[in-house]
Amino acid sequence: MKRKRLMPMLLTTMLLASCGTGTPVNEATPPVAEKTEQETEQKVDRWKPAASGLAVSHIHGAGFWQDGRPVIATHAGLMEYRQDGWYELTSNRHDYMGFELVADGFYASGHPEEDSPYDNPLGVVRGTDKGETLEIRSLEGEADFHYMSVGYASESIYVYLEQATTELTPGFYRSSDGGVSFEPMEMTGIDGAGIAGITADATEPKRVFVHGPDGVLMSTDGGDTFASFIDGTDVVTMASTDEKVAYIKKGDASFELIVYDMNQETETSLELPAFADGDVPIELVFEQGRFLLATSSNSVYVFENEKWIELLTAGKVN
Repeated sequence: MKRKRLMPMLLTTMLLASCGTGTPVNEATPPVAEKTEQETEQKVDRWKPAASGLAVSHIHGAGFWQDGRPVIATHAGLMEYRQDGWYELTSNRHDYMGFELVADGFYASGHPEEDSPYDNPLGVVRGTDKGETLEIRSLEGEADFHYMSVGYASESIYVYLEQATTELTPGFYRSSDGGVSFEPMEMTGIDGAGIAGITADATEPKRVFVHGPDGVLMSTDGGDTFASFIDGTDVVTMASTDEKVAYIKKGDASFELIVYDMNQETETSLELPAFADGDVPIELVFEQGRFLLATSSNSVYVFENEKWIELLTAGKVN
């Protein structure tokens, strides 16, 4: 999703700059972790190879499927990366926003494809079967959540509503029933803090983080009260996994990836790949020692086997 700054209940575009220093990227065919073909392939494969030169735009979410393959949500639907390159899902080619993987599927919002039976916007959608099956949970035709985060195991949903619906006014909301209903978050303790994004804890249903140019705030009561978690650091994106959080902070001339162990209270720094001038990390996924990273130029990187591999360069399929 594109990152914006919420200056107490007001959204303004966050403009960040980056530098081209970092870990060299391995451009060889990546050893993307997958299970065996027998385990991963469906009876009917509804994915087609993406054409060479295809332009990919508007990455509004990313993750690792249950079979380990990277997936991104784009302006024209879902794309997954296999050992021989990118593939596109041929059905449900919606313009997904707020795309978030959970243990057996995903949640998303956004806009339906042309001639779709769904109303625009989609409201809250839950997907299974790698996006082939969709279920509308609520707010179809009313809400488009660009800012939505869902706990991978807990499925607690946290959103920022930008435009009013028939029943909800703009603001922060949470859902504990899979997006069927929402209740407001009180957001006590965020006064004066710039907020660029919201991140649900992967396992703890009432733990949620907000991040921005002033650092990270954490709530343990579902977003009613917040306290400082990381001070004085410009955090551009973050992710949660089991009792760990990862965040990317902006320095004077570069970005740095930090992994914080909440049990051990220790930090580990990981060098990032070299970004093009002006490119900013906007999506970060952290799962079992692997990272998936998307940038504002629609570049995509995966970190596994102790190295970064570029899967997509400036939104163009090779």
